[in-house]
Amino acid sequence: MTFTALSRGASACALMLASVASAEAQVSLPQIVVGAARPQAAPSTPPLEKAGETDVPQKEIVEEKPPETDTAKLLEHQPGVSVQTGGGVSGLPAIRGLADDRLKILVGGVQTTSTCANHMNSPLSYTDPNTIGRVEVVTAVSSVSKGGDSIGGSILVTPISPVFVSPAAPAVVGPGAPISPIVAASPYGPVPYLPLPVPGTLRFGPNNEVLATGAISAFFRGNNNGVGVSANINMANDHWSLLYNGSWQRGTDYHAGGNGDKVLSTSFISENHAVTLGYQNDGHLFTFRGAYQNIPYQGFPNQRMDMTRNRSYSLDAGYKGAYEWGTVEARAYWHQVFHKMGFLEDRFYLNHPMIALGRDFGYSVKTEIPYSEQDTFRIGNEFHGFRLQDYWPNDLTRFPNFAAMPRQFAQININGGQRNRVGTYAEWERRWTPQWSSLIGLRNDVVWMDTGPGRSYTPFTFGNPNVRAVNLFNVQSHARTDVNFDMTALGRYAPEPGSFYEFGYSRKTRSPNLYERYVWPVFSAFTGMFNWFGDGNGYTGNLNLKPEVAHNVAITGAWRDMSGANNWEARISPFYTYVENYIDGARTGGTFNNFPVGNAYIFQIMQFRNFKAELYGVDGSGRVKLHESPEYGRLQAVGVVSFVYGRNLDIGNPQYCLPGNGLCSVASFLIKKGDGLWNLMPANARIALEHQIGGLSMAAETQLVAPKDHVSANKGEFRTPAYALLNLRAAYEWSNMRIDLGVDNLTNALYSLPLGGFDLSNYSYNAFVYGRNAGLANVRQVPGMGRNFYAGLTVKF
Repeated sequence: MTFTALSRGASACALMLASVASAEAQVSLPQIVVGAARPQAAPSTPPLEKAGETDVPQKEIVEEKPPETDTAKLLEHQPGVSVQTGGGVSGLPAIRGLADDRLKILVGGVQTTSTCANHMNSPLSYTDPNTIGRVEVVTAVSSVSKGGDSIGGSILVTPISPVFVSPAAPAVVGPGAPISPIVAASPYGPVPYLPLPVPGTLRFGPNNEVLATGAISAFFRGNNNGVGVSANINMANDHWSLLYNGSWQRGTDYHAGGNGDKVLSTSFISENHAVTLGYQNDGHLFTFRGAYQNIPYQGFPNQRMDMTRNRSYSLDAGYKGAYEWGTVEARAYWHQVFHKMGFLEDRFYLNHPMIALGRDFGYSVKTEIPYSEQDTFRIGNEFHGFRLQDYWPNDLTRFPNFAAMPRQFAQININGGQRNRVGTYAEWERRWTPQWSSLIGLRNDVVWMDTGPGRSYTPFTFGNPNVRAVNLFNVQSHARTDVNFDMTALGRYAPEPGSFYEFGYSRKTRSPNLYERYVWPVFSAFTGMFNWFGDGNGYTGNLNLKPEVAHNVAITGAWRDMSGANNWEARISPFYTYVENYIDGARTGGTFNNFPVGNAYIFQIMQFRNFKAELYGVDGSGRVKLHESPEYGRLQAVGVVSFVYGRNLDIGNPQYCLPGNGLCSVASFLIKKGDGLWNLMPANARIALEHQIGGLSMAAETQLVAPKDHVSANKGEFRTPAYALLNLRAAYEWSNMRIDLGVDNLTNALYSLPLGGFDLSNYSYNAFVYGRNAGLANVRQVPGMGRNFYAGLTVKF
């Protein structure tokens, strides 16, 4: 089946490779040179060239590494980006209200799929904040070359890449070298010299042809006793490079603000290792990367179970080449995951393992052809395959009522699930005048999927609704094929170098994932194990789901001071999205309230169905310099603001229905439409005052979040009150070393995470240990972390 799937994209790929092979001349790729160079004069402020795409500054990545353990959390400072609560390293990013599978997320050009019915191993969980080289976030209308099988924005993560050196010895900054006037005028005395080589000067070999560079970091986070270490080491000459990236981190359950209650099931351990071999010569770059991740455990407070093992292996090979007619980039990859869920002991002592085995594999080939000074063409073809086996072993030892819960067989939820996609796109970018440019793109994705028969724990207990459901599922055809088309049309206008306007429309399509189409249990708390939303409800699949189709419209304006002083910049972007066949949960009328104890909180049983939905809002960012002088350094204010509103145009609001009244819930769909979409971040802003003088930088940041009143009553989403947090941070950097110190939530405020979901760990523990009433008394939204002191130390060489 794998060969058949790959062969479907062979013709389009062959055409592109043939064009590459026909090239006769080559031009050199820019050589990547490492070494300590003499500081140059500050360049003039560059003109604005794009508005809907953002490169997360390396400065911001470095600043966020000490307090953050989750790569997704690094993006929260970007306008329009929020993060739905997951585990300590597995948050789910959202862009303008669209999250998870609705986004295009690539790590090192590799697409991975959540091998979990709760999406505990999301794509960004396979990279660590300490191993990231670059992050590109596309929040507005995205081009077809950066999308595909998604309806929202894109997050493109580039790990730290191998670097090469020139044969000549690098320049070394000496006592007479020119330095920044701000550094020269710093009132702080020099730090005592440490016997370490200046970064970029450690060489080996008979002729010093091998250069060793890298960094080693250690971090401490006080609230959850978190510790972490990371390292990246690069050995290179002018043609070869060998890079190692590695990290290990651990955290116990964190404590909420206020009285400091422990938030159960928030502990974790994670380790990541990757080795990259690179070769470059005469305009060609080849890389081969192998990576390994091991997560022994990771708690999820808004899920019914925790991760008790996640082990993955990945291999990928990449090529970049520059030719006389343009550039080519190709990549092939393979990624395999073993995932296991169970219960961490701080939730309760039970054993009920759930296992998922997943495998991603594929390739991508793309070219960029500068046809003329005005015209650039981009053509690409890609394939992505995913295989999934999801089953529950019949081991229920340590369950108190094990004798009453016989399990003759393992339950098979997804049996040999397959999801394959071949995508092809073409894009034309033209600069009509110095002020006007446009981008037009077309894309086709063919998605075909299938799965084998399911099996219940007790396949011969015909009175069980789940047995009847799986038998009905098994007699139906499971194969489905979707032929999807996307398009993007963008216009850009730059009346002058300091102002830029972008307006565009895109049509984007996403086919359902394997769980949305093929999950067959329909009864009892078993359905609650299929839930990546964190609402506590149960979900069942739908073989008749159609692909989601989103129509996105956005206008973005960006302005920047071009006087040379770079005194200010601003950006604002209103947007509107209409989604046909939006996949959401609809109440079936069924409920369950028997887990972990009977007659407790009532949860709904939902089925995935297609609806109409809309989202709209605005986000923006800005920066203004308040003061700059050699004596006092640079002082500036920065801010980010985001607002999104979304509603399901087909689902009514069942908030006035009594718990468990399925008839009222269904009838409410006919009365008033427009229930809120799940897990949308309320209006929020971040405002920071930043100061830098010499190697010392400091910042005070306020995070303001409005109350969350527009919620999904259909899913029982909780309203959350407004809150404000105060964060402080400082760093000092010189020569080889950087020290970070900071505190988040300085006032130790108690607040509920708007995207935290139902705190199932707290509810389940109290209900299981102390009884039904104690569980009901502890129903709440997942609270945020209280005061957290952190520190980091980085040594470079």
